[in-house]
Amino acid sequence: MSTIVTQAANEATPADRIGLEDLLRAARQLARETRGLAESTAGVVERELAMALTVAESLRERLVSEQALKEARAHPLMARLRTDAHRAVDLGMDAIATSYVFGVDFVENFVDRPRPPLEAQRAG
Repeated sequence: MSTIVTQAANEATPADRIGLEDLLRAARQLARETRGLAESTAGVVERELAMALTVAESLRERLVSEQALKEARAHPLMARLRTDAHRAVDLGMDAIATSYVFGVDFVENFVDRPRPPLEAQRAG
């Protein structure tokens, strides 16, 4: 199978190379548009989450007294759970952010990496 693909690549005409460049250009455009869509979607999700958190905080302020909240936060078990939950959220967000940045860099480097002309590939 690979000899067939290699043979087909070696027999590529200038018209085939133009088609390959068009395909790479389309892949670059698709990668950029997909990234833009993903970032727009994440922005909407973040704004909605921030709004929901603001409403929840407002509700908490109306339903729970400052003294009750202070006592609940000072409870040893609850304080440790709160700290651990914050650490877990931080770790999760680090994993998501790192994966996102790595994924974007990988895709952008793949589609934007200059490739030698087909003749140079045959010679090497």
